[in-house]
Amino acid sequence: MKERKTAYQRVRLDGDWYVIIKEDDFRALTQTPKPKGTIDSLDAMNISDQRLADRLLQRRQDAELTQKDLAKLAGIRVETLNRIEKGRTTPDFKTIRKLVNAINEYNEIG
Repeated sequence: MKERKTAYQRVRLDGDWYVIIKEDDFRALTQTPKPKGTIDSLDAMNISDQRLADRLLQRRQDAELTQKDLAKLAGIRVETLNRIEKGRTTPDFKTIRKLVNAINEYNEIG
């Protein structure tokens, strides 16, 4: 595999040397590689915002709940649920727990 060269510039500030590189190169250099064979799971520490949003949306739809109904059951605003499902905001653990508990309780009753 051919190694990619990273273009950079050197800058001296207050006697110390720094390098300036493209942001994409910086991200590639600092990204933590995923172990091979990693399976996507609902690990609260590693789940991506979009993956969480997709899972919550799927669970709500599977329960045949509207956003309005789920928001009411969970005690959150409809707008908040909408932003979560679209991946526009990252809910805290308390909000996730409210949503999951509301879906679970609804499924037990229904």
